[in-house]
Amino acid sequence: MTSAINSTNASTATSTAASAAAPTVDKNEFLQLLVAQLQHQDPTQPTEGTEFVTQLAQFSQVEQSQNQTQQLTTISNQMSGLSSNEAANLIGKQVDVRGSKLTFDGSLAATTNVTVDGAAAKTTVQVKDASGNVIRTMDMGAQPPGPLQVTWDGKDDAGSTEPAGSYSVSVTATDSNGGNVPVETDVKGIVTQVSYDKGYPVVTLNSGTTAAISDLVSVANATPTPAK
Repeated sequence: MTSAINSTNASTATSTAASAAAPTVDKNEFLQLLVAQLQHQDPTQPTEGTEFVTQLAQFSQVEQSQNQTQQLTTISNQMSGLSSNEAANLIGKQVDVRGSKLTFDGSLAATTNVTVDGAAAKTTVQVKDASGNVIRTMDMGAQPPGPLQVTWDGKDDAGSTEPAGSYSVSVTATDSNGGNVPVETDVKGIVTQVSYDKGYPVVTLNSGTTAAISDLVSVANATPTPAK
């Protein structure tokens, strides 16, 4: 009787330990717990067959889960490597970078790019929320023709920080006579550098414009500079 009680207590303790460690137990620990249970069970009252089969099934699930996690990690690393190699191949290419869209993370300033088609005496930027409401108006002053990087600190006109999310910018420009200067929402340039310090590829154009690789609209071979 004492042996049976001790065996039952040992089995219960083992079962409790296994339950407590279930969220983090690996296959080796699971196997050790299973062997310990077999060693301490009462020979006259062996573990029920159905219970033993269930435990073996749980062991198999733990092992499969770990193998799948390892495989997914390997695939993710391989895809990241391929993405980095593809991004590096953009150096020297002519690209179009999508402008007008802003993604604000709730703390860091967000930037986007547009192209001013002519010299502007006055340039105004309006930041709009997802519903199209103007939440911030910024005076950018006079701007030369070419790419214009717009930086928004995430605050509205009252100085309150807006929530993280997707926003857009609308840029208007006028010349010294008050005439309209066209503004394009895409920026063209030659890729001179690719960096990865943000955790994803970021391209730098010959104009100094920077953009995430996900903002690329098109890629083409750079037009050779005519010989003088």
